Amino acid sequence: MIMIEKFNYKVNKNIDLGEKMLNGQGRGKLATCRYGFFPMSYNGCEIIAVCNLRRLLGIPVPLSEIAREIYPYGNAFSGLFGTWPSALRRYFRENSIQVRELTDYAKFRDEFASRKYAVISFWNAHHIFKGLHTVAIENTADGVKVYNRSNGTDLPVVYTKLDDYMDSGRFIRGYIAL
Repeated sequence: MIMIEKFNYKVNKNIDLGEKMLNGQGRGKLATCRYGFFPMSYNGCEIIAVCNLRRLLGIPVPLSEIAREIYPYGNAFSGLFGTWPSALRRYFRENSIQVRELTDYAKFRDEFASRKYAVISFWNAHHIFKGLHTVAIENTADGVKVYNRSNGTDLPVVYTKLDDYMDSGRFIRGYIAL
């Protein structure tokens, strides 16, 4: 595992993703980044969500650094299933990023209403074989902005309210930035 981690770090650190928010993990340079034995277009949503949250909070770190740090304790079967959503708790704690972790959607929705940023993990609706997805979200005057909504959408998508994007049946867990 150490070999793949080192190889991926060497590849990823040489990919210039700029300073903009990361969207469309299946497009452009972002799709060429690697995590485990796979390209991030397949399994990188948790890493991308953490990177986007850090950018929203004004404490950016290169995607390559985040992937390298999370991989040893967070990879799900060498990246086959991406990153365990619960592993993000450790990343936030070890990097002094204050978050509140919630696994109940109603509580998450109520608390997020008075906050600005969060990361959420959920099951893909109607796509059982696509597993789960994790995104960074932002409360805005126009609604909830979702970053990296899908592989092919290279812009964030705004929903009038969180319930237009999420529901309790798909919600796995969320981390609200404090």
